[in-house]
Amino acid sequence: MAGLVPGGDFPPPPATPDLTPSRPVYDGRLRDLYAIYLRHIALMIVTLGWSRFWGRTRLRRYLWNHLSILGDRFEYRGRGRELLIGFLLALVVLAAWAGLMWLVWVHVLHERPFASFGLFDIFSLSVVAIGFPLAYVGHYAGLRYKLSRTRWRGIRCGMAGSAWGYGATATFLHFANAISAFLLTPVVSVNLARPRISNARVGTLPLAFAGSAGDIYGRFLGYYFLNLVAWIAAIGVVIYAVGSTAGEFGISLDDIWNQLSSPDLRTILTIVAIAFGAYIVFGILILPLRCWWQAYLFRYLVSHSRAGAVLFATAISTRQMWGFLVLNYLIVVLTLGMGWPWVMHRTLRLISAELWLYGAPDPASVRQPAGGVPGYGEGLLDMFDVSGI
Repeated sequence: MAGLVPGGDFPPPPATPDLTPSRPVYDGRLRDLYAIYLRHIALMIVTLGWSRFWGRTRLRRYLWNHLSILGDRFEYRGRGRELLIGFLLALVVLAAWAGLMWLVWVHVLHERPFASFGLFDIFSLSVVAIGFPLAYVGHYAGLRYKLSRTRWRGIRCGMAGSAWGYGATATFLHFANAISAFLLTPVVSVNLARPRISNARVGTLPLAFAGSAGDIYGRFLGYYFLNLVAWIAAIGVVIYAVGSTAGEFGISLDDIWNQLSSPDLRTILTIVAIAFGAYIVFGILILPLRCWWQAYLFRYLVSHSRAGAVLFATAISTRQMWGFLVLNYLIVVLTLGMGWPWVMHRTLRLISAELWLYGAPDPASVRQPAGGVPGYGEGLLDMFDVSGI
């Protein structure tokens, strides 16, 4: 009989994917995190900063160990000495670069090509020139190191791909974005998210990303031109306010123009103060529009990522993004940096509250990966002071 398999049994129905929803769980306590952080700060003072590699490791170990997915906690197995070795290697590279600049100064530029141009100037400019691409290289290499020291269910995570290739791509995309007046922002966002997501691994299980810049361009153009109109309106309001205030004090537009045509130090400082104040005030007022775009972009990137049969989703709103970014900024500024544990705590609480997973990985597809891991930590990332935790 058609449709029967040997033995007379009907063929099994097609397997339906397991879409059981779950969320990450973070059960860390702020007071415990602060106990580790304050000890870290005290040791930093005593050791003149050299203990920061071990302090950062202790903070990561606490945060990783208090975050779990599908009932299993993460583990962090990095060591402070690995971060120290990475930092020392970055120092060696920087010293070699300084030596190269000295040779260029002595044998190529003949010690002083310009009257006000010195060896320190050429070294500083060269560091700035190479700093941007190296920061991107360091970001990718640091992410790879942290994943390689992360375990879930005893399985080592990891990251493939080239940090140097990522750095070159990121440098080119950001440069192209800048000269296009930031109209390429969706291209930059998607094409830098893709290698970070699709090269990540949980054991032998790769993550995948299926996003496209074309999907989000319409929303971005609306945000871009609303942002542009808002800034033009703000500049007009500031000019009108300055003109009205000047009129009340009997100052004509000709007087203002004459003052601007040959400004003294007081005029320059006044202009800078007005411009800075207007930028800060309006930047805060327009922040909801920016948070609207950031929340949308975050939802898009998450929903177009997957780990095997596991799907991801989030419904983070503009209001939540606003509260998260603004409060984190105020915490760091008002506490002079001592609020970082609170920021880390709030970040993991937001992730555990707003990230949803649908399904579970097939145990047969998640095995211990072959091959080695980086032998040292994120030296370049630490050198450019963007490593955080």
